[in-house]
Amino acid sequence: MALFLVLAIAVTVALSAPFALGALPSSAVGVVVPLAQLSPLLAALLVRRRDEPWWRALSLGVPSWSMLLIAALGAVAAFALVPLGRVLIGLGAGAPLVTDAPPVLALATAVPLVFVLQAAFAIGEEAGWRGWLHRELAPLGFWPSALGIGAMWALWHLPIVLALGLSPREAVGYLGTIVAVAPLLSVLREISGTAWAAVIGHGLFSSLRVAIAQNLLGPVDPGMAWALDVSSWALWIAVAWMVRRVAGGLAPGVGTERAAPGLPRRRRDA
Repeated sequence: MALFLVLAIAVTVALSAPFALGALPSSAVGVVVPLAQLSPLLAALLVRRRDEPWWRALSLGVPSWSMLLIAALGAVAAFALVPLGRVLIGLGAGAPLVTDAPPVLALATAVPLVFVLQAAFAIGEEAGWRGWLHRELAPLGFWPSALGIGAMWALWHLPIVLALGLSPREAVGYLGTIVAVAPLLSVLREISGTAWAAVIGHGLFSSLRVAIAQNLLGPVDPGMAWALDVSSWALWIAVAWMVRRVAGGLAPGVGTERAAPGLPRRRRDA
């Protein structure tokens, strides 16, 4: 697992260096980030055990299409409701709505296209984080595993965040959101038994969530921005907990993860 993390982060450091040194403009990030997103997949392929097919080691099979559909529907609901909850909290605290009406028709067309693109890019990430690594950390229990993956996921993002010169508030807000949303992606993977559910969630995180966040609330001051970030983190964690509780009645396997080879099977707390 240490080698996996070192390999994945080494790629983001190497790809971030040209931005930090001024060799590439920040506008080139759209080309570099998809390359970086392949690093967890490649790292997992290098360190995986060879006693099973690679696609199974990375949890890219689909054991139940019905549970994948349930996970996908849950993902759509979660990645719409949490950003809307953030908007309502902001309005209640006095944040303004955007001055112009949101381009509903344009968003209805753009969001599905962005979702498909972002989900395709996310395959490289989720095959590593919620695919291979999720299985390896399963004996720790759900919450230590999910939050640990979230912390490593944020660490993996750190080089590019620093290289792009985000302000401290923006960097902490972005990385904190990554850690907070990680348990929800792990829940989706656990419900369905496949990393494809996390791919769907990741695509919604980068499309539907962003569309709601950027087109409803107007500019806010730094204090309000911090309050909205922290409240959103709490909402992501709460939704992950609720989805997992509800899923326990739909999928008997939720709450009991198969241990990694060589480790004992363990019942995890709901």
